[in-house]
Amino acid sequence: MYKFKGFDSTACGDSMSALEAMVNVWMEETQPRVRHMSQTMRGEHILLSFVYEDIRELEQRVASQAQAGVTGSFPRFFDDEVVGEDRPTSPRIPATPPPMH
Repeated sequence: MYKFKGFDSTACGDSMSALEAMVNVWMEETQPRVRHMSQTMRGEHILLSFVYEDIRELEQRVASQAQAGVTGSFPRFFDDEVVGEDRPTSPRIPATPPPMH
């Protein structure tokens, strides 16, 4: 599950080194897998936003799936012998017009 974390430079007196230290402490403690990061100015203040996954939760989920033998909803191997009857007659992909907006 994705989570959100925000940092506002006003919380550290607009000190860049203090903001950096706050972010570093959070990253060391949480060890997030950052999926998206954004930096925004709000007047004279910096807002940092992170969308992340908690690595510990992710590792627990993977471990529990491995113990349960979960391989996903698809088989590991596909049967090459099964061929659908509705194969296209032409190997070319038909041209389609671009979507209209």
